[in-house]
Amino acid sequence: MTCMTWPRSLFAQALAGQALAGLALAGLALACAPTGTAQAPNGAVEITLSRSACYGFCPDYTVAITGEGEVRYVGRAFVNVVGEARASIPPAEVAALLARFDAIGFARLRDQYRAQITDNPTTVITLTRNGASKRVEDYVGTAVGMPESVRELQNEIDRVAGTARWVLRNGEPVRDRPER
Repeated sequence: MTCMTWPRSLFAQALAGQALAGLALAGLALACAPTGTAQAPNGAVEITLSRSACYGFCPDYTVAITGEGEVRYVGRAFVNVVGEARASIPPAEVAALLARFDAIGFARLRDQYRAQITDNPTTVITLTRNGASKRVEDYVGTAVGMPESVRELQNEIDRVAGTARWVLRNGEPVRDRPER
């Protein structure tokens, strides 16, 4: 029985090619692997959450978060702080929030989820990333097919931005009209 032998130069070339392909795949895997900690977002980013008034005591405010972690709040009615306020958060928290947008498929959601009822607040989330914007409007949206994950994202934006410090009074919702 004879064994087939490769000429030494062809064998070396094949082995070198396999080694390079293996290194390339390993490098790609490492580059795409999660790091365990959220990194600061690249490019221009702004996340905006706007909650409107309702026929009742719904807090009416807008909060915006930039990729650098700047938080801008404007309270209009049924909030503890009427007017503007600012704060900052770590950019890594913004990156984690962006990962949440991606995890729920925010870019593929419908632009509007509106139930045919009245007297409820409207909540709008707008994500601007690298010049592209996506806006999702929620008016009792879960009644017309909006995923619950959108409501969870709304609450996560509030939590990350720390809006409770401006919206709540002594930890409770505000029930009186603002003085003008």
